[in-house]
Amino acid sequence: MIVGQQYKILSELGAGGMGIVYHGVDVLLEREVAIKKLRSEFSRTPDIAERFRREAKIQARLNHPNIAHLYSFFKDGDSFYIVMEYVDGTPLSSVTPIRWQQALAMFLEILEGLEYAHSLGVLHRDLKPENIMAGPRGEVKIMDFGIAHVLGSVRQTREQSIVGTMQYICPELINSKEISARSDIYSLGILLFEIVSGQLPFTAENDFALLHQHLEKDPPLLSTLVPDVPPFLDDAIFKAMRKSPEDRFGSCREMSDFLRANAPELPPREIFVDVNRTMRRIDSLLDGGEIDLAALVVNQTNSGAASEAKIRSARSAVAGATQQQEKAAYLRETLAKLAAFEASADIPAAQALARDALDRYPRVTAFQIAHAHFRKHSPGPESSAT
Repeated sequence: MIVGQQYKILSELGAGGMGIVYHGVDVLLEREVAIKKLRSEFSRTPDIAERFRREAKIQARLNHPNIAHLYSFFKDGDSFYIVMEYVDGTPLSSVTPIRWQQALAMFLEILEGLEYAHSLGVLHRDLKPENIMAGPRGEVKIMDFGIAHVLGSVRQTREQSIVGTMQYICPELINSKEISARSDIYSLGILLFEIVSGQLPFTAENDFALLHQHLEKDPPLLSTLVPDVPPFLDDAIFKAMRKSPEDRFGSCREMSDFLRANAPELPPREIFVDVNRTMRRIDSLLDGGEIDLAALVVNQTNSGAASEAKIRSARSAVAGATQQQEKAAYLRETLAKLAAFEASADIPAAQALARDALDRYPRVTAFQIAHAHFRKHSPGPESSAT
């Protein structure tokens, strides 16, 4: 299926509150992309398209190694689509808990990306482990930048409801107050707590109780769950999650400076490889006929002999199909020429063509019949020899 005239949808990657994310290919530029189809409810209000367009325009300007790039936004039929960089990685939600030293090294990269975005006036508003990808070379990518901001505007205008993931939502958003970069910092405190401990600081049986905790309750100390965590991480999380934005870190840079000033030497990047995800990616490309891209993935990921065998098999199948198409085209063309030669009584030319065709495809019955037919009707010595 092609959407937006140049994006081929290959397979579904996942579904969530905003819509469905697909693995796709930009057929013009021949590169993999992630295609997010937004829920149909977002196309029912006339001003939504303009809001998405403005936000996409801002996001497309974000050019940072720790932020997944947005390529395009468009409407196709009744649906909105957002096309993003395809990030081959593992969401942090799949690898937590992470040793605090490694988690801190990754977290500092997240802060770098957010500091850059905040400097351009772009907030994330939906920071959580599912939206952070750990790449196969140890890099960290922040996903879904700014989308929650548009969706929040839409939903709050139409429904007066709170947008965001309840476990990570900041108090000022609950109170319908103005948000800022410090709002993302509150979510960052929760994110750091979770990726180190594997648990959330606030949990409750219902949303109302959870919102009350965000408004009134201090988070537990991380060190009570992970004994080897140094005190400065407790201090950083506590400051990031203060109820009043003015009491938090003033910026991601300030939080980063605090962590770096207290952190010991950090370990090198850890490589997170999801073999199953890579295999699904290769299969998705092959099923969509994107053999060259699949071969590139195999080479980049060193995914093994089984993947290389799939590439060879796919190429062999394509070669076989191409040969069959060439054979069928040659058959149609040759039969048409033979009919024309016979109609014009040019039997020698017909006999020569039939002989050449039989030499090229000796097992094609039509060429066997044609060759025998024109030998029989030839006045020359070849006919008398039969």
